[in-house]
Amino acid sequence: MNKKNLFAIIFSSIVIGFIYNSLSPGGISLIREIRKLDFADDVPTISDTVNSQSEITNSTQEKKSSELKPSENVKKEKFNDEVEFKKPVAIKIDKAYELFQKGVKFIDARMPEEFNEGHIKGAINIPFDGDESYREALKSIKKDEIIVTYCSGTECDLSILLGDELFEKGYKKVYIFFGGWNDWLAKNYPIAKGAE
Repeated sequence: MNKKNLFAIIFSSIVIGFIYNSLSPGGISLIREIRKLDFADDVPTISDTVNSQSEITNSTQEKKSSELKPSENVKKEKFNDEVEFKKPVAIKIDKAYELFQKGVKFIDARMPEEFNEGHIKGAINIPFDGDESYREALKSIKKDEIIVTYCSGTECDLSILLGDELFEKGYKKVYIFFGGWNDWLAKNYPIAKGAE
C-alpha cells in the first residue's frame, strides 16, 4: 500500500467521523461553548432555608395563637422547599459572605494541595478533577440544601464545572462564588489551613 492510498483512507475516515459526530444526537461539540453566568442580582434568589424555621417560629410567637392560620405556616415552609434555580447562579463576594454568615455550606473545587494551603473556613474539599472518593462527602449534603462552590478566582472555571455537575446530580440550590478564594482573601474574611 502506498502513502497516497494510506492518506486517502485516513482522510476519508476523519471526514466520515466528523459527519457522523455532527449528525449524532449525542455528538461532541467541536467548539467549546462559553458558559454565560447568571448573577444573583439578575434572578430571584432562594429564600434562606437555613433560617426559615426560625423565621416561622418568630412570626408564630408574634401572633396570638387564635389569630394564626395553619395555612400561613405551611405556605411559608412550602415556598422555601419549592424555590429552585433553573441552573446554578453566580454570586460575588458580598453575597458569598452573607451566605457564609448564615452557615451555608461552601465547597472548594480546587485540588487538595491548594485547599490545604488555605480555604474558606468550614468549607469542604470536593475537587472537580479529583477521584470519586471525594464525592463521598456529597452524601452528607441534602439535595435541597443551599451550596456555594468556589475555586481560585475569576480565571478558574472549576467552581462553574462543579456547580453544573452538582446541579445535574439533583442539587437545585447551587450558587457559584465567581470571585472565589482570591476575593475572599482580599477581604480578609475567615480562612482555615490544612485538611480541616
